[in-house]
Amino acid sequence: MSSKRLKYSLLAVLLMLPLSLGAAAVANATAGSSSQGSNAATLTLSVKAKRSLARQHVTVRAQRPATRRNSSYALPAGSGKWNFVKATGTLNLNGVLAVAAGNRSVKINSVTFTRPAKGNGQLTVKLAGHKVKLFTIAGRAHIKHTATSETISGLTAKLTNPGATRLDGALRRQAFTNGQSLGSFTVTVSTSPVSGTSSGAPAVGGASSTGAGVSFVPAFRSLLDSAGLSAVPLVPGSNGLPTPLGTTPIPGVDGSSVTLPLNGSSAGGSFSGGTLTGTIPLSGGLQLGNGKASVSLTNPQLTLGTGTEGSSLSFQVNGGPEVKVFSLDTSQLQQSALPNGTLDLQNLLATLSSEGASSLNTALGQNLFTTGQPVGGVTLIVPKPAG
Repeated sequence: MSSKRLKYSLLAVLLMLPLSLGAAAVANATAGSSSQGSNAATLTLSVKAKRSLARQHVTVRAQRPATRRNSSYALPAGSGKWNFVKATGTLNLNGVLAVAAGNRSVKINSVTFTRPAKGNGQLTVKLAGHKVKLFTIAGRAHIKHTATSETISGLTAKLTNPGATRLDGALRRQAFTNGQSLGSFTVTVSTSPVSGTSSGAPAVGGASSTGAGVSFVPAFRSLLDSAGLSAVPLVPGSNGLPTPLGTTPIPGVDGSSVTLPLNGSSAGGSFSGGTLTGTIPLSGGLQLGNGKASVSLTNPQLTLGTGTEGSSLSFQVNGGPEVKVFSLDTSQLQQSALPNGTLDLQNLLATLSSEGASSLNTALGQNLFTTGQPVGGVTLIVPKPAG
């Protein structure tokens, strides 16, 4: 894989870092601006929309955690997945907007904003007990990046026909129309650094909820079987893969698997010159053996690198010096942010390095393994940093 290809694959990793969806400050959010670290969607009523609502004696109030500042209404993001490269994804927004006219009112809640790769975005809500597509979010997006966030402006919120009909029905007056523009719509999503430590909480079935998992491809599993070798995880490693895995399974891999949890040390990454680099120290390990010979792979460390070093999964082989056992191909990498703020990477294909194949063959006394041999799909889950 060329260094240029790796560069853009790893750039995609950085730009899919987890959403910091904890206590995001949105009290000062306005159209076109946001405080650092906030995740929110903001609707700012236009002058024309404010005049139209005033003529109909319609008012709009924000109920926490939604906030209002002048004519801007901000709803913080509570969870979701976002692609920072394409500025697409889905955000589940918190808070309530209460629309009132006379002695009647209706609440807008359970708000979800979706921006697809093609076509207009949309805002779906629960309104008067019904799920409805309330707004079409259209316009030429202006995307601004900072070191910690992405802001999309230049969008307009236009009422859909079902949305206008539901609002009018709930308020019992003709206050809204299909296609009516209510104002500008701005979205800000922030990133977190690639860092964190093991949560220490085991997942269901004994597997860790964070760390690296390797799911062996059938051909590698068959090779081990032909030599009578078993693959046994070393404590605190475990069978299975780290959970949750997100929504996209690793394609083309099945058979046995192993999880290598984070080891409690700080895991870190950095971004420079368009490339993500860093190391993730892991715990546990893997033992290959057949009763006559065995090899232990311990003190694992995952590296996201560039150039001749590339990305790799290294171990100490039988307690000796660290060896780059697996090379990691990031060309088919998939990445997403989980609702709890963790970084979820999938589809890093592990192949045997020349040093890894040689070390395993020597330790087992058999010429079984070859350089570049596919071993399995790797998934990596790194928790959101504390604080």
